[in-house]
Amino acid sequence: MQTLLMTKPDTADFKNIAAILGVSEAELESEWRILRRLPEDLHNQESLIRLATSQERAAMFPAFSSAVKKLLLLPVGTASVERSFSTMNRIVSSERSRLLPDHTCQLMQLTVEGIKIPDVRDSKDEEKDNFDKYINKAYTHFGFLICDGDCSSQTLTVMNMSYNC
Repeated sequence: MQTLLMTKPDTADFKNIAAILGVSEAELESEWRILRRLPEDLHNQESLIRLATSQERAAMFPAFSSAVKKLLLLPVGTASVERSFSTMNRIVSSERSRLLPDHTCQLMQLTVEGIKIPDVRDSKDEEKDNFDKYINKAYTHFGFLICDGDCSSQTLTVMNMSYNC
């Protein structure tokens, strides 16, 4: 396509481009007859972006505008695609082969983007108190006794061993 846009021949074969990008071959050919006569250079990225994003150009050349939008979205390399397949292969293994497509998609998003964990320092006083209560309950559950406030007269018990606070 870049060669086609650079050389601007009188006639061009848009069969493969139309099939790959899902646009009408006949519309591409009819728009090409007008588009090739424009004085601007069509093979650089700036002109392609202008053709894809300009409402005026999209109205004049709807098929070409659509094709160029799709063309500009194609990745330059395959690294991102390969990373996605690697992530999917880690998630869907022989042990987890019955995952539904929606669940697989959600797990991939969690793996790639991660979950948003709020920063405790940005929380309100009430949230900090709730967080402290939760931590105290967790420590107590696992055999820890947490001192609240002034610990001068209390004893901290860790794994059945006593320590003075």
